[in-house]
Amino acid sequence: AAPFIYSIVFVYAIAAWSIYSKYYPFLSLGRLSFVECFVPALALVCLTVLYNVFSGPEPWMAELSRQFFLHKFLNTLAMCFLAPVAEEIIFRGFLLNSSIGWGRYSRASGIIITSLAFAFMHTQYLFAVTFVYLFVFSSILCVVRMRSRGLMIPIILHILNNAWVIFGLLFSATE
Repeated sequence: AAPFIYSIVFVYAIAAWSIYSKYYPFLSLGRLSFVECFVPALALVCLTVLYNVFSGPEPWMAELSRQFFLHKFLNTLAMCFLAPVAEEIIFRGFLLNSSIGWGRYSRASGIIITSLAFAFMHTQYLFAVTFVYLFVFSSILCVVRMRSRGLMIPIILHILNNAWVIFGLLFSATE
């Protein structure tokens, strides 16, 4: 069900972003620079290592490695490409963007609200430490989004993060 749902969300997010971008110049892809990617990527690697020290795989993740090839492929595509792109447009694009510039604490409150929404939207997770991880992960992507003034770097980092986790699960399960 996840690949189908994320296909629909992906198409909707791309269409909404495309229409919105025609009228408002606030949701560009931004600039891509190695320096802007490196430090946040390093922070995300450290965050993931810490997460793995304090938590194991979520129950639903064990099922991923037992799926048939086509299901694995479709779920991997959904989790490593469709979901990150759609989630970045929705959360770091529309939701975070709607809070920037609305007062003294708008950036901080925008990061907190966006990150809480992002963490609690991931209802497939059960462990409390996973929600903390998702909140911090989202906060890092929010800061990157504001610094780069675009969605490209957060999208790339989100794709890399999900791919690292998913491929790590798939390859560790085959041993």
